[in-house]
Amino acid sequence: MVWSLEVPCFHYFGKDLTARLVVEYGVAGDLLVRCPVRQSFYSLTPEEHVRQALIWFLLEGANGAVGWRKRLRVEVEQRSVDVAAFLTGDASDQNFSPNLSVLMVETKREERESMDDPKVEEQLRTYMLRERCRAGLIFNAQQVAWLSLSGSFTQPYWVKDRLRDMCDVENRIEQAMAEATTHTLDCERTFRAAAAGDFDSLFRLVSLFGTDSGLTFVLSIRSRRSINLVSAVCLRILGSDVVTYWARGVASRKPQRLSKQDFHSLVAVRPL
Repeated sequence: MVWSLEVPCFHYFGKDLTARLVVEYGVAGDLLVRCPVRQSFYSLTPEEHVRQALIWFLLEGANGAVGWRKRLRVEVEQRSVDVAAFLTGDASDQNFSPNLSVLMVETKREERESMDDPKVEEQLRTYMLRERCRAGLIFNAQQVAWLSLSGSFTQPYWVKDRLRDMCDVENRIEQAMAEATTHTLDCERTFRAAAAGDFDSLFRLVSLFGTDSGLTFVLSIRSRRSINLVSAVCLRILGSDVVTYWARGVASRKPQRLSKQDFHSLVAVRPL
């Protein structure tokens, strides 16, 4: 038997907001909830209760949900993040397709005080830095806080705002999407320059995406009077004119080095 469960979920435009979740009884008589992202049923723990309420808001409950489904890819429990949203859509260049994050979310059960818990905030900061994301959300269905990352990712400046209504969350998401879109266009221009052989542009892309273990940089490298393609992962900047990397499929105890003189062009940046 499958039915809809109504879950109080903060408030929206000053009115109580109720998430409608699809639930059923499991074999052992426990209550299961259907996750629309993972396309399966999961035990309805207090934490899952809150997470699914937020997912419902992102996919159905918000006024902007229909448009978000076309522009955002929502992921659940990927690389330890409770909920994450990335830009989606047709890329202008299929050779450049990194994960471009919009929002990282940390959800907690209703009973847990989350707004002033330094461990919760530190955990979210870690995810935001790792995913190169400037917008974060802490949510327990009773309290909401928005975490913003300003400055550089190596020297971040953090601002946390407590929000009183999910309409404020909606507005912040729209702003984060606009900023992520602008950032994406800038990255695409940088990729085109690196594809044309500009080493400084490669440097910038490595600083943004090089440490993402889920990405492969396909490099065109000058070597012994020939040009070879190398699939590089875990790239890092070393000094002012050297990039280090590990070559996929090549056994080595030390990372390889790529100098400005040996760089020919960047062919692609793709998921593994």
